[in-house]
Amino acid sequence: MRILHYYEDKDTMTGQHVKLLTDNMGRDAENYIATEAEQAKTLLRGCHNDILHLHGCWRNSSRGIVNMALRQGARLVLTPHGQLEPWIREEGYWKEKLPKQLIYQRNIVQKAYAVIIQGRMEQECLNQLKWNPRTVIIRNAVVTHSITAKDMAKKTLDVYQKVLDSNPLERMSNETRQALLAMIIAGTTGDRRWIPEDMAVAPLSGDDWRLLLCYGHQEQITNTLQRGIRILGLEVPDIDVEHIDYFLPEHYVETKSIQQSIGNEFPSENDRLLATFKVLRKWETAHELSIKHLIELNHELREHGCEEEELAEDLKERHLWKMVSRLMQVAAELTGLTEGFMPVLPTDDRQTRKMRREIDCHLKI
Repeated sequence: MRILHYYEDKDTMTGQHVKLLTDNMGRDAENYIATEAEQAKTLLRGCHNDILHLHGCWRNSSRGIVNMALRQGARLVLTPHGQLEPWIREEGYWKEKLPKQLIYQRNIVQKAYAVIIQGRMEQECLNQLKWNPRTVIIRNAVVTHSITAKDMAKKTLDVYQKVLDSNPLERMSNETRQALLAMIIAGTTGDRRWIPEDMAVAPLSGDDWRLLLCYGHQEQITNTLQRGIRILGLEVPDIDVEHIDYFLPEHYVETKSIQQSIGNEFPSENDRLLATFKVLRKWETAHELSIKHLIELNHELREHGCEEEELAEDLKERHLWKMVSRLMQVAAELTGLTEGFMPVLPTDDRQTRKMRREIDCHLKI
């Protein structure tokens, strides 16, 4: 992983902290340091950075550096170095701190995937601010003997990896996403012949596999992916995703399966599908719709027939028609559902695109 550290040059204690980190990370991270805005921008333009580690607060140039890094796909880690504690925020509050807080500082803290703090007191201050719940305590070897520099660097690396393992879909390349779709199609249908001929699965790196397997685990579709991998005859590196740590969105709700929600006893297949679409509308309204639900829907439509004309009338009567037609479009794109199994024709409109974005952003921090 490639890390860009940005801090103020005149802050000598922060400089010592950054030096201890970079000297003790070894080959596990490629570290770069910038203390001036133009230097940081040059490093951001020159190569993709996985993490921007911002040290300290209240520096005007941080706003532009953070925005540039995020646009380029880097993820933000912040170490405030005590600069969000009350006695610091109260210095020049009305003329300096409050305007900076409103313009950029609060926003930067909220955008950070993780905020590394150095003690319980600092954690209490962050908790009171309620700007970011993803805080991690790592003591500073510059000011305490309770941790070694090597342990401090190791724990910081663990935070970087946790950040990179969170919301893995966002970090996937187009080729990796295409491989994901091929695995979902094969895993859902049980037959690789349903995969379009032009959907080649490119060779995947170890990092690509880690993203795919983390995504499967976090979205609870591991069984589907494993089945697809077997059918495609792909070799998978040994990655224990069960013990990989990651961050989830603050208001994340664990995904329920369709069957758990609707049960098994129905007078007819049409009634079963109506119950399915009702619960999917409920989840879509609550912004809880996920790729797992689309895979289950694909399976339902393949395994259970229906009286299409009667179902169409029932969908219109219950004001479900438009929602279902949008579901068909998104299910086709993300799980390979074909029109032969769709009870209604797909619709691709603004609401469909919104539905697609919400499924893509299900794990977004």
